[in-house]
Amino acid sequence: MMRESIQVCVSIGMLLGLMLAGVADAAEFDTPDPLGAFVYAEYALGDDYFINGVQDTFLFRCNLAQDLESFEGVAFSEISIWGNRTGPWEVFKKQPDGRYAYLRTTHYPTVACLEWCRSKDYLSSGQCLWKRGWPQVR
Repeated sequence: MMRESIQVCVSIGMLLGLMLAGVADAAEFDTPDPLGAFVYAEYALGDDYFINGVQDTFLFRCNLAQDLESFEGVAFSEISIWGNRTGPWEVFKKQPDGRYAYLRTTHYPTVACLEWCRSKDYLSSGQCLWKRGWPQVR
């Protein structure tokens, strides 16, 4: 009986260790190019985005400052899952070395920071020419 209890405890400990290691790996993702990491799903995305398809979509950016977060950074999203116009956003914190660390997926109560570009422009050139406000769909 005692042996079985020890085996159960060891098994639970191993499972918890594996789970925590996965969380630590996700938390440690950093990149010099957070937009590229978002578009090409280089980390475990916090939501289901529809960027890598034949359809064009709108990419969103929010430069983070003290009014939304307690740190400098950037957040990205795209239009296809924005039912209520508040996100979700993939949040990256700027590090002292200029790289960006992925933090989490969140919603913001305002879209005053919203900028957009078309995914086809980014996918064809590797750059976005960001425009302020909500995209004008034609």
